[in-house]
Amino acid sequence: VETSTILLQLKTKAGSRYNSRQVAEDVKNIYRTGFFDQVSVRAPGQGSVVFLVSEKPSVRKVIIQGNSKVKEEKIKDKLNITSRFFLDKKKLQAGIDEVKKYYEGEGYYDTSLDYQVLPVQENQVDLQFTVKEGEERLIREVRFTGNKDIDSSDLKSVVKTTRYKWWNSWATGTGVVKKEDIEEDMKSISHYYLNHGYVDAKVGEPKIQRIEHGIEVVFPIQEGDVFRFGTIGSEGDLIQQSKEKTIEGIEIRSGENFDLDKLRRDVFSVSEKFTDIGYAFANVEPLTNIDREKKLVDVSFKVDKGKMITVNRITITGNRKTFDNVVRRTLQINEQERFSSSKIRRSQELLQRLGYFDEVTITPEPAGEEGKVNLAVAVREGNTGSFSVGAGVASGDGFVVSSRIAENNLFGTGNSLSLDLNSGAQRENYTLSYINPRVNDTRLSAGTDLSRVTRRYNSFNRSETGGGFNLGYPLWFLGEEYQDDVRARLSYDLIQVDIGGLDADAPLLVKNQQGQTVSSSITPSILRNTIDNPLDPTKGSRQNFSTELAGLGGDQKFWLLQYANSWYYPMWKSSFGNFVFAQRTNVGYGENLDGDAFPVFRRFFPGGINSVRGFPARRLGPKDSNGKVFGGNKEVVANFETIFPLVSSIGLSGVTFYDIGNAFDDDENISFSGMRQAIGWGIRWRSPLAPIRIEFGYPLDREQGDSTFVTNFSFGLPQ
Repeated sequence: VETSTILLQLKTKAGSRYNSRQVAEDVKNIYRTGFFDQVSVRAPGQGSVVFLVSEKPSVRKVIIQGNSKVKEEKIKDKLNITSRFFLDKKKLQAGIDEVKKYYEGEGYYDTSLDYQVLPVQENQVDLQFTVKEGEERLIREVRFTGNKDIDSSDLKSVVKTTRYKWWNSWATGTGVVKKEDIEEDMKSISHYYLNHGYVDAKVGEPKIQRIEHGIEVVFPIQEGDVFRFGTIGSEGDLIQQSKEKTIEGIEIRSGENFDLDKLRRDVFSVSEKFTDIGYAFANVEPLTNIDREKKLVDVSFKVDKGKMITVNRITITGNRKTFDNVVRRTLQINEQERFSSSKIRRSQELLQRLGYFDEVTITPEPAGEEGKVNLAVAVREGNTGSFSVGAGVASGDGFVVSSRIAENNLFGTGNSLSLDLNSGAQRENYTLSYINPRVNDTRLSAGTDLSRVTRRYNSFNRSETGGGFNLGYPLWFLGEEYQDDVRARLSYDLIQVDIGGLDADAPLLVKNQQGQTVSSSITPSILRNTIDNPLDPTKGSRQNFSTELAGLGGDQKFWLLQYANSWYYPMWKSSFGNFVFAQRTNVGYGENLDGDAFPVFRRFFPGGINSVRGFPARRLGPKDSNGKVFGGNKEVVANFETIFPLVSSIGLSGVTFYDIGNAFDDDENISFSGMRQAIGWGIRWRSPLAPIRIEFGYPLDREQGDSTFVTNFSFGLPQ
């Protein structure tokens, strides 16, 4: 210890009058530094005072032995003893207590920690700790006392502390007492009671006590009485000077049980009304008055709207590739426009939906000018381009050699270009597509494609060669809030169709349509899309309704109605991933305009990985007397899925599903009794190379010749 460090503790100074009390206080101050075992003082005369100190030994290193359940680094961290640490028995004991608490938190009770002081050189020692790890005591029971009205099973559902379960606790780390979980559980129980009207409920410190073969955790509770909402009003700044309009649309109601979460949501709801009309810094405070005699809680929303705010500048950062105009044209709010929280939130949602960015944030920032804010739009660009060459396999298509070049944000313009080349035993697919979603930054979209597709069925081949173009525009008359969700589109397609490669026992309908024909058709459609992320959807929906009309030249004359719906609902968001319910429906109905059978190249062939998964690809639908499928002119297929995380960090998830559907012939009606059903499960991996799906479908209504289960798999193929 430097002499100057000691002198800083002294109030006795050179040149001052000697004071015995002050000198005694100086001795105490030196002791308080914790650096010294002994401090004494003497005054040898001649106007000098000498402080005699004996330094505590310093720790050279810490040695841990006997531990197997807890790593050495964690023990040293809890001991909080570093090199050059002065040996202080109080601090040493505090560190030992922390280690024991940590062991208890991991479920190891009765752990002891002894130490030896080993002198090594002048005034330095090594500390050797010997750990005797106690027996792991697992939670065998979690109980609640004092809860008369709320059932214990309801309370168990809100706490993290749970009894040990042999089948999953080893993986989830549950079944042992953790201090941080206990503290959070006390808050969660209290919060649960506040959401059910118990304003005066109290949760005591849990008791952790030994029982046979383990421990139990007991949460003591004082419930109190149930309170209801009394009068509900507003004060301060009001919407159109009306108390009623200010709180219009809130959830809480007079006479209902008090609910803290509802009240918090309503505070945000009232605040949103003001931030949405320009008062960016509006403050809403819920004033409560508790009448314990009547068991009522009166609520008044006190509003201070602050000043009207306008957007000064909008800055965009993080877009190394994407042009600023691609971001700006997506924003729903402009510079020098009145601040609107809903428009800002909507802008962030639409930017995320583009699929160009992994992350989007829009943050108000001071503009340096009263009544104005800047908006900072920060994006983190994702991978929008891909190039792959390889081989894939799918249960319905066999082995396929594939290559794909795609760019969803071409040169940062927001346009997309893709070239798919897939060749295999069951299908060939060559497609070139180009889409401009905002022509000249207007809301008009335009696209074109050229393709050749050949598919092998169980008794014939079908080839289509041709191309088309399409134009789209939002349905502006529905209102501003819908114009980015709903679009009308008009497509034109010119295709040469070739039905050939027939087997001797091919269905008669197919034989009658053998040869080459030309289809010239227009397809008006309406598309609605609110899915949050096209690559990994967790919420939102997508609907597409189209009517194809062929007969503008060419040989084919038919009409075809199709409706497709996809819906994603987040059931539960957890720290290890999202649990999502997904539902998809596909409905189609078509007829020939000349009274003949509906054309084979537009007929429906359900079954397979993207249809009813308990049956092989393209094996459902009408069959002839030889069991050969020739497809239907109408189809209904519905899929219900629960998607859950397995290892979110690498994009691995699981799925369970229920499928129902079938196709029906020209002279058949759609009937529920004709539907085929299947259930199943599977694994999906968004691998760096390509999506991989392995799904097992089990038919619920097997017929003669059907398998007990079907393996559906796909790797390296577009879905």
